[in-house]
Amino acid sequence: MSEESISAFLSADHDRLDGLLEAALARPGEVDRSRYDEFRGGLLRHIALEEKILLPAARAARGGEPLVQERRLRIEHGAIAALLVPTPTPGIAAELRKILGPHNVIEDGAGGVYETCDALLAEESGGIVERMRAYPPVKVARYQDGPRVCRTAEAVLVVSALQKERRRP
Repeated sequence: MSEESISAFLSADHDRLDGLLEAALARPGEVDRSRYDEFRGGLLRHIALEEKILLPAARAARGGEPLVQERRLRIEHGAIAALLVPTPTPGIAAELRKILGPHNVIEDGAGGVYETCDALLAEESGGIVERMRAYPPVKVARYQDGPRVCRTAEAVLVVSALQKERRRP
């Protein structure tokens, strides 16, 4: 069983993903597709770890009550995923960073979601980290560039928030 904390595991994954995105954009005006594709798959897997393992575990530990930040995180996860739909460009990457910067601070900043989960799930954190470590890669769809594909942070956040509202009981 792992002794690594939830915050250490997920923050290290943020760092890995940040490095992949930086490498994908290392040449001004270009996107290294192989690095970006690795970043894209990794980011979608990271979102799945939070959506399918971390947030449900935190909710269960709170007797069914979600974390205060859960709704915002889910909206932003939907928005991030939407910006991973179109073929990558430096402009798309810039829009993605508009969401990822503040989002990552909420998750792994001081007093953030990850630290909250470390405290809340202390007794089961080793098992949670092992489940996250064992989680398989996600299936990634081909890029789509049709007219209905959103390409700005503002647009994807609005669409994601509307979708989350419709799903509320």
